[in-house]
Order: sequence, then structure tokens, then C-alpha cells
Amino acid sequence: MPSRNSAKAENELANVLWRKGYLVVRAAASGRGVRERFQPDLVAAKNGVILIIEVKSTNSETIYLRAEQVNGLRELRDRSRGHVFIAVRLRGGEWRFHSLDDLKEVSEKSYRLDNVEEGLRLRDVEELLFKRSKKIPEFF
Repeated sequence: MPSRNSAKAENELANVLWRKGYLVVRAAASGRGVRERFQPDLVAAKNGVILIIEVKSTNSETIYLRAEQVNGLRELRDRSRGHVFIAVRLRGGEWRFHSLDDLKEVSEKSYRLDNVEEGLRLRDVEELLFKRSKKIPEFF
């Protein structure tokens, strides 16, 4: 069962995404609660694009993830061809999004994400995924 603070952060991000037009599902038993399969904190979809999101809220500039979480996120990415992000919010700050490539393996049981405040903003993620910038011929 997620802690009260992590559930609050998950709901907060789910609401942000919902207001931006995403379909959002928060897993009721995310993380360790599911034995046979991994469930992320959030799955969001918009215009055929799937986001698989692990949510973290912290006071630290470094967070750690269990290897089983990272492996589960990789499996979901491969099964869905979705985009995986670790969404982190420093308390009082804005959401930042990190890819699995930003993680550093600490041991066979854990990964580390440094400088969480340096991730992409949601608008940057959307620009990458939806390529909202028009090319000149599209204006004609």
C-alpha cells in the first residue's frame, strides 16, 4: 500500500494530466502490492500515445528505485511500446520527468536518479511526444 504522501503525489499528477486532456488511470495496487506483474503508479494516454509513470515526491535531489521497479517499467514499455517516465516533484517545486536512461545502477538491487530537479518539464515531454511545432509547409 502506498504511503499517504505518495498517494497524494500520484493523485496530484493524475489531476494535472487529466486537466491537460489525458486519460489517466492510477493503479490501486501499484509497486510491491502485485506479485505476478508489475503495476506502475500511473498510466496515461492521449492521442494514441501511452505514458507509463512512476511517481516520486521528495525533499532530496537524489532518489532510489528498486531494480524490480525498473525491470517492471522496462517490461511494460516493451509490452505496450509506451513511454516510461519517472516523475519527480521536489516538495514545493514543479514536476520533472526523467527517462529510464537517466538512472544509474547502484547494485543489482537498486538504481539511483541524481539531480531530480534537472528533468524535463511536462510541456517539454509533450513537445517531444506530440511535436506540436509546425513546419512551414503546414501553414499553407
